[in-house]
Amino acid sequence: MASRAERPPAPVTLTGAVRAAASDLYFNSWRLLPANVLWSMVVLAVIVMAMLAPPLVVLAPLAALPVAGLFRMTTRIARGEAVSFWDAIDAWRHEVLATLGLGAALLVATVVLASNAITGLVAGTPLGWAFATLALWGLVATWLYAWVAWPLIADPARATHPIAERLRLAGLLLLASPGRIGGLGFLLAVFLVASAIAIVALVTVSVAFAALVAARYVLPAADRLEARLARRLEPNQPTQEPELSSALEHGQDVAGRIHKPGDRRAILR
Repeated sequence: MASRAERPPAPVTLTGAVRAAASDLYFNSWRLLPANVLWSMVVLAVIVMAMLAPPLVVLAPLAALPVAGLFRMTTRIARGEAVSFWDAIDAWRHEVLATLGLGAALLVATVVLASNAITGLVAGTPLGWAFATLALWGLVATWLYAWVAWPLIADPARATHPIAERLRLAGLLLLASPGRIGGLGFLLAVFLVASAIAIVALVTVSVAFAALVAARYVLPAADRLEARLARRLEPNQPTQEPELSSALEHGQDVAGRIHKPGDRRAILR
């Protein structure tokens, strides 16, 4: 944290993040494409199993593992590190419980809030509409938090930080910059919906590109926020008063001249 506190990175615009992500995808497409396809295969397998045997829907959080794998790759690219497809596979071995826990929490929140929104709308009463409105805002917050939390969970610069600290930083960043993160979430939602129409793009590169944009946008913003928090926690610099008091006690003024003890007015001249 100390280095980020001393030299906070320059702010990154959403347009700049998209341009950087496009360049990253161009130079790393052959590494990212297999990771994106792996995500597609896992998601498809979970959907098929849930359709064949509904109780197997409890396996849905497994889709978080390839998501974490994609973000392990994209955050390393954003940090300027070398990457390979095996970085995505490492997500199946490192911090697995944290990954599954985050995936399960986001999934449960989405299902519960979506159910509440539908229930409120179907009720057709003012109270129901208010209930549905709160639930819809909760869905928006969940969507935005996911795009902040995943890059921070996978950030190699924070690999030694406790998981709870990374998740807390994600929440603080969302609260500190709701407009900026909201713009990111809206852009990625539109992009992924359009990609879903052209299903081939979603299966092959779209999720990887979205993860690149999020990594390029979120990590510098988190570094800047962390730097601001670190500066607030730094102790105040000592004042010059102790030096002056010491000089007075020893009968010496700030220029080094010696005076008689007790002649404070002469010392202060």
